[in-house]
Parts: sequence; structure tokens; C-alpha cells
Amino acid sequence: MNTFTIVGIYFIMWWIVFFIVLPLNITTHMDKGIKIKGIHGSVPINPKLIYRIIVTTIITFIILLILVAMFHFEILTMNKILGIN
Repeated sequence: MNTFTIVGIYFIMWWIVFFIVLPLNITTHMDKGIKIKGIHGSVPINPKLIYRIIVTTIITFIILLILVAMFHFEILTMNKILGIN
């Protein structure tokens, strides 16, 4: 795998993991019973975006390391993915 491919895979995986991490452990206005005119009840009170970005980056990096190691040690190859012997 060349560098461009690894960066592309990391970019796509980062966004997938980010959208998985984003709704976890949030507290909304509806949960706290806060009613503010013009704000929907499902709006998070404190979304902690910087924390979620850091967690997403770490998780994605670990997944990418596992994927690259699997290709490097030939546990997973394109021939195995395509079913070619």
C-alpha cells in the first residue's frame, strides 16, 4: 500500500468513526428538561467536539494500524478479498 492509499483510507475511516462516536454519551436539552424558545429539545448541551475529534483520531489510527499490519503480514490480501486462489 502506498502513502496516498493509506491517507485516503484514513480519511474515509475517520469520518465513519466520527459519525459513530458523535451521538455517544450526549446530554440534550430535553434530557435536562430545559425549554428555550428557538432551540429544539434534541440539541446537545455540551457536545465536547474537541474530545470527540481526539477520540475519533486515536480510534481510527488504531484501526488503520491493524489493517496495514494485516496487509503487511498477508493475513488479508486483495486475492483473499476477491476470492482468487
